[in-house]
Amino acid sequence: SSILFMAQRDRKFALNLFWAWWWPLILLGFPLVGRVWCAVCPFMIYGELTQTLSLKLFPRQLKPWPRQSAEQWGGWFLFGMFALILLWEELWNLENTAYLSACLLLLITAGAMIFSAIFERRFWCRYLCPIGGMNGLFAKLSLTELRAQQGTCSAECTTYQCYKGGPEKGEGQATNGCPLYSHPAQLEDNRDCVLCMTCLKACPHRSVELNLRPPGIELWTTHVPRPYEVALLFLLLNAVFLHHLPDLVAWLPFSVDLNNFWQHSAIAIAALALPTLVPLIAHGGLQLFSQFQRQLKPRRFVELAYGYLPLALAANLAHYLPLGLGEAGKILPVAAITFGFTGVGLPTLVAHPAAIAFLQGSLLLLGILLAMVLTPKIARQPLKFLLPQHLSAVILGWGLWQLAVH
Repeated sequence: SSILFMAQRDRKFALNLFWAWWWPLILLGFPLVGRVWCAVCPFMIYGELTQTLSLKLFPRQLKPWPRQSAEQWGGWFLFGMFALILLWEELWNLENTAYLSACLLLLITAGAMIFSAIFERRFWCRYLCPIGGMNGLFAKLSLTELRAQQGTCSAECTTYQCYKGGPEKGEGQATNGCPLYSHPAQLEDNRDCVLCMTCLKACPHRSVELNLRPPGIELWTTHVPRPYEVALLFLLLNAVFLHHLPDLVAWLPFSVDLNNFWQHSAIAIAALALPTLVPLIAHGGLQLFSQFQRQLKPRRFVELAYGYLPLALAANLAHYLPLGLGEAGKILPVAAITFGFTGVGLPTLVAHPAAIAFLQGSLLLLGILLAMVLTPKIARQPLKFLLPQHLSAVILGWGLWQLAVH
């Protein structure tokens, strides 16, 4: 591990792989395959291995999930974890500090292992993993879904093998059931489905189907808004402001010394929190505007906030694009340097900075436009009635453009 995790990103293969390959690719994957990364997550491989070995060494009954507490507090736990990770990343320069990046991965792996040794199936993945929380949120925008036909399930099925697991039955294969304890006929969105296909393999009635759908359709049909998801949404959006903190500080009318830990900490926390004031003020304007449009009652903020989801995804992808189209193409020489070779003469593939900037700007514009399309669908109200929120998306997009596009 010292070979892989003891230098900066331009000299260590593992850092290049994590920051320049994994982040851009997982963000690109959300609109296509949702949360499928969680189905092959390497952290949970250790969790499942821990679960299997611990049961062999110490035979016992794993605890059932404390669903009520997990539904109430699990989301806030992963939100808090993600906020702390973002601050850790900024204040200790995780992107260029290999051993700290390794500590982050070990922390997530430890969570998977500990909770897998206590609870059955993948409790950590569904309720507590910060990466899983992000994946579940952005998976709502996916154009694919795994669902079962409710009529078939209620009329023909008595065993619920997709959910509970069981032996081979008819066309259904033997499985341990859904690792996230989700029934495919009762899913309200993509948040709790990792596309592992366990339910599809287990179903003896051919009820489970992999479908194409309009991206994000659940947000204006079956979706149930949750305050912690809204908090996580704005945390992820504001994280892009945090990632460009030196440029953001240059806008301030007073000086901030980022070499001073306490000043750096204070301004980092402000960057994670204060941009949310723009949507909140916009919603206040929406409430005021509704006084003159008495036939239309404004939706709650926790509902309309999901309209910013495309912008949050686009902003994060725009931030990681320079890594994906720049540093990722240098992985061969970086790998050679990691293992003690010079790396001279090995091929690289790097996009021109102007091309990267063009794509970043295009992504932000697309995020703003999709936010303007999605919000009226969620609200079931005309576009003109939602002008304050659209203006808010434009303001946030403009700020992100100024910071991220160079």
